[in-house]
Amino acid sequence: MWGWTLVLAVLACIVLMLCPKWRVERPVVSVLLHLILAAPFVALASRFITNDTTILHVAMNGGEDLPLKYRFAATWAAREGPLLMWAAWMGLVAWWFGRPLASELDKTHQLRLRLMHGFTLLLLLISMTLDPFAKNQYGFTGPGLNELLQTDLMVIHPPLIFLAYSLCIALAATSLAILQYGDDTEIDKRMLHQTRPGLLIATLGIGLGGLWAYTVLDWGGYWAWDPVETGSFLPWLALVLMGHLRTRPGKTSTLMWTGLGLATGALALFATLVTRAGGVWAASVHTFVVSAEGTPPTDVFGRMMILKDRVEGVEIVSYVLLILLLSGVFIRAAQGTTTRPFSNLFLIPILGAVISILFDYRTYEHAPSLFFVAMVFAPTAVDWPKNKAKKNDALWSYKGFLGAPWLVLVPIVAYLLTQDLLFVLLNALMFVALYAAPDARKAWGWGAAGTMMSLASAWSGLVELHTAAVMVGFYILPWLVMTEEVDSTQPWLTRKRLMRTTLWAPVVLTSLYIILTLMILVSSIDAVQFNAHELYGAPFVMAMALAMFAYTSRKQSPQQIVYVVFMVALASVVLAIFVPSALGGDASEPISEILTRGTIAWLVLPSILVALIPVGAEIVGRVRSSGFSKVAPAAHLVHFGLLLLLVGHVFTTVLVDRGDATHRITLVRDEMVEVDGYGYVFEDIVLESEDIEVGDGYVGAIIGVYDGEQKIGVVEPGLIRFDGSPNPPRSEVDTLVRYHGDIVFIFDGSQTTGLMQQVSADGVDSVQRMRVIIYDLPGSHLVWFGWGLMMLGMAWLTVLDAKKTPHPRSEEE
Repeated sequence: MWGWTLVLAVLACIVLMLCPKWRVERPVVSVLLHLILAAPFVALASRFITNDTTILHVAMNGGEDLPLKYRFAATWAAREGPLLMWAAWMGLVAWWFGRPLASELDKTHQLRLRLMHGFTLLLLLISMTLDPFAKNQYGFTGPGLNELLQTDLMVIHPPLIFLAYSLCIALAATSLAILQYGDDTEIDKRMLHQTRPGLLIATLGIGLGGLWAYTVLDWGGYWAWDPVETGSFLPWLALVLMGHLRTRPGKTSTLMWTGLGLATGALALFATLVTRAGGVWAASVHTFVVSAEGTPPTDVFGRMMILKDRVEGVEIVSYVLLILLLSGVFIRAAQGTTTRPFSNLFLIPILGAVISILFDYRTYEHAPSLFFVAMVFAPTAVDWPKNKAKKNDALWSYKGFLGAPWLVLVPIVAYLLTQDLLFVLLNALMFVALYAAPDARKAWGWGAAGTMMSLASAWSGLVELHTAAVMVGFYILPWLVMTEEVDSTQPWLTRKRLMRTTLWAPVVLTSLYIILTLMILVSSIDAVQFNAHELYGAPFVMAMALAMFAYTSRKQSPQQIVYVVFMVALASVVLAIFVPSALGGDASEPISEILTRGTIAWLVLPSILVALIPVGAEIVGRVRSSGFSKVAPAAHLVHFGLLLLLVGHVFTTVLVDRGDATHRITLVRDEMVEVDGYGYVFEDIVLESEDIEVGDGYVGAIIGVYDGEQKIGVVEPGLIRFDGSPNPPRSEVDTLVRYHGDIVFIFDGSQTTGLMQQVSADGVDSVQRMRVIIYDLPGSHLVWFGWGLMMLGMAWLTVLDAKKTPHPRSEEE
């Protein structure tokens, strides 16, 4: 019976695709149709809430003993629920942005909505291949809801992430519609109107995920560069970059706006793949949807392709196809204005899903790699670019240089050197804009992007050093063969030039950092590269903070600003080299043969601290001069919050080695053990099997905490046991809040079996020793306070944008 909600949702989606203007012309009917899109998710959630075990999906992942809120959270515990939830969010986002955006032509408006509803249709069709309402014919009972999902934050965090991804897809649809018809009037207003709420929701969702890790997982941290965390970070960075495009010097091209919109959607899909392509990123501890079989290929694309013939293959391949088509559209758009419609190509994944429903879910089993390569070139094949540019000897272009087909040659060389199709695709994306530029020397941003991608690939171990060197050669070729004349009569240090540099900084630094993060993630399929992310990211954080300082100190002379910037950077390097352990914590722990955690901390901390006061003063000054109705103070509040968060990150993450055995402390009953200035006394063991919200049993340790002779608190870290579960007991972390930061206590799960046997045999009083993991995290409050300020600033920006960019009303209304 409940399966009919899927059929109704599909039909409603098709109607919305055929009649997108009903959002304006027939608003009541439109609301009804959009509500129907959410019907399958509501129906599935209702089955979990009532624990309807006649539904196989509910029987496998739900539980009658779960509290109501966790029964609801069980809806997205496996594959089916998140797809239906995503479809429901897409319906909401399509309705919310259903009116024409700023200066949007009618045909552009209709295509944008058709593309959004098309993606919703694809999600619904993929759900059909998984049959979320399948009957439990044989009375199966599954393991129930994953223990780590039985927390309050997991009731909120996943829905927010999918809502953020829905807004990213909306940006991609907007970009595709603009490119289809060349309708780019007030493109900045259209893109930012969707970017700002997307950034707010993404920041809230990622932050709640970090808070969940901090309070539930047994490692006492909020961020570890796990592949799933890093995947969700990429679309967030793309949204940040989108938010800064309008502030960069000069006019931002339509290709830049739309290209970034396409990238935002592609990165949201890629982040979804990281989580849902089970077994590809085997290093992730957050992937609840996993594969039981091995994953022999060593590259990302190869591992995804081994999922083609499995039940999840339709979903995985559909996302891959969409990413490839979005990439292909950008490659075509970079070569000139399109004249033929390419949007019909996005029906290919929908057609594949339909075939899977009608015949077999193994639709893509025999699809060769050439089929996926064809998706990248399909938009170009539909509308072959016309080369009408006239040769100008004053300009330098790849076109015609040495008579070589550079646009084809570069990807071929990348493939011959690596046989990695993802690396080839990324090179094609970076090189095409450089190739198409009338003067490649003016397209220095794309040259820098390609160079960064090649270097990051080598640093992360994705490619060999000689491969990276060859690829870098392609990107710097214009500057090797033809030098650019420099006007030596103009002074190099002027206020105008300095401000121009600071305004370029967020765009350039964020772009390069996205590439760096992506390449490290791609190479992290078998091991998390925490050190690589922190070490290679440190120069970007330093440069970002110094750019903020330079901009907010613009009333000072350029010479003074440059002097301070230079001295701070020099001091950071000197301190990193000569006193890397001075910051305490685990600063002396090595991350390589010559570098320590303290090295990374010193590289970023002075720059952040120097920028804090001027950025804070900028907020106060802007509010005093223009009040709360301007964008600038809200934007600087976000920057100020980010700086505070980064200070906390240095002390709670960079300077804490959570694999160091010195944090594992053995406590003896009624005896004080002193560690880093605090005394800890093991007072008692607590056992509970009744009146607990989740689980079948609880064991905890009561520990008194002392500062000298004064008792300052009592904590109770513990474990919750889930009988019948193949997973280990879930940690119940306890935290003592101090003015300087949190002290986190984690019950050492390795002692659980022996301890329980001892208690069963001799009673609670027989336990005289226990182990606990303790992390003293100075500055942890700054992480959460900074996160809160960022969201406050983003909400401020979103409200201002909503007031200044109302949806135009149609003539019919």
